[in-house]
Amino acid sequence: MKWMEKVEHMYDQFTVREQKILVTMVLVVVGFVFFMFAFFISDAFDERRERIRVLRETVTLLQKNRNLVQESRQAQASLELKAVQKPPMLQGHLDQIAKQYELSLNFTPQKPKDLGENQEYQVESVELKLHDAPIKNLMQFLDQIERGNYIMMITDIKLTTRRGQPDRMDPVLIVSSYYKRSAEELKALHDKAAEADKGKDKADMKESTKTTKDDL
Repeated sequence: MKWMEKVEHMYDQFTVREQKILVTMVLVVVGFVFFMFAFFISDAFDERRERIRVLRETVTLLQKNRNLVQESRQAQASLELKAVQKPPMLQGHLDQIAKQYELSLNFTPQKPKDLGENQEYQVESVELKLHDAPIKNLMQFLDQIERGNYIMMITDIKLTTRRGQPDRMDPVLIVSSYYKRSAEELKALHDKAAEADKGKDKADMKESTKTTKDDL
């Protein structure tokens, strides 16, 4: 091959010192290229091994928490099912439960609230004050409140033990019920709000016109 002969001829023209320098340079370049190639190959394998490690850890975590995930899904589904069931009127329902455990309640209704971006959840609350309630009866009463095919729960509670009577309390608690409105109920609610806004705008316009006439 002519180019090989040319290279050999050029190499022969160099002095011994120049030949050593050239050989050293060639070895350095070859070594550098080999090192870079090995580095990139090793880095690619390290990245793949890391991905496999993370994947294995994720699978292991899912396997360990499979039951918890399933229970969480079931609880959420049960909650969604309960949310669409309209709860009973708070005061009458709670009074009925209290009578089962010989408790007397003082009610203070709270202002109803709407939750959610579209006001899909209706929340009604009532404050309960009990006087001289036996702890056993109180615990049974509290447990009974949150049973049922609807969402009703204790959202706040303050317990005060009676002096000299550690088995009796004067608790104050807030009980709330949650109801998810249907599509028809939401539409009716929004239509009612829109009508109220229109009526307010008309009243404001009428008042503004009257003020303008009075000024004239």
